[in-house]
Amino acid sequence: MENEYKIRKVKEEDAEQYIKLSSLVWHSAYQNIFPESVFKSMESGEIVNKMIKSFAKHQIYNPNQFSYVAEVDGKMIGLMSGTYLSKYEHFSKEDYAELQCLYIHPDYQHKGLGKKFFDVFVDEIKKKDIKKFVIGVLQDNKQARSAYEKWGGKLDSYSQPFIKEGKEYAEVFYTFNLTQKKEQIKENKQIKVENQTFVK
Repeated sequence: MENEYKIRKVKEEDAEQYIKLSSLVWHSAYQNIFPESVFKSMESGEIVNKMIKSFAKHQIYNPNQFSYVAEVDGKMIGLMSGTYLSKYEHFSKEDYAELQCLYIHPDYQHKGLGKKFFDVFVDEIKKKDIKKFVIGVLQDNKQARSAYEKWGGKLDSYSQPFIKEGKEYAEVFYTFNLTQKKEQIKENKQIKVENQTFVK
């Protein structure tokens, strides 16, 4: 990135920038999936004002929720929010945390910020000694799915419909197990050492 950015916990005064950036990125990511009427409804002044008013209650004062933002020179360029217990009933039964959203401004995508947010999320749930988490994503969102797979996500067999304006869209889920990841890293290191010994 040309300018240095910083990641910090969200504040009450971030509400308007947070909501508008969410809308911008959502529109950019799903413009080829949803009809334009979906975005017009979400971006209406009434809906935006309602979300701004309830922002602090949901993003700051909810003990199960945590949110971070990234900014450059005071401008918000990315955001991430998660929960210590997934809001998806299927996964909450097994005590999965959930990465709810990870949005990067289109001008700052593909520069590593998404992975930085992902790492912040992992560090946050580790504080609660949580080992498993899930990310829900529309099946047709190939860009996001590619990132989750690259970061070690495993496509779960469970899926469910995501309904907008009476139309169903398939929502799929990627699960992560931090314990398995550590074990896999140990295995990989051991294999490398053995190979090096063999070559010598």
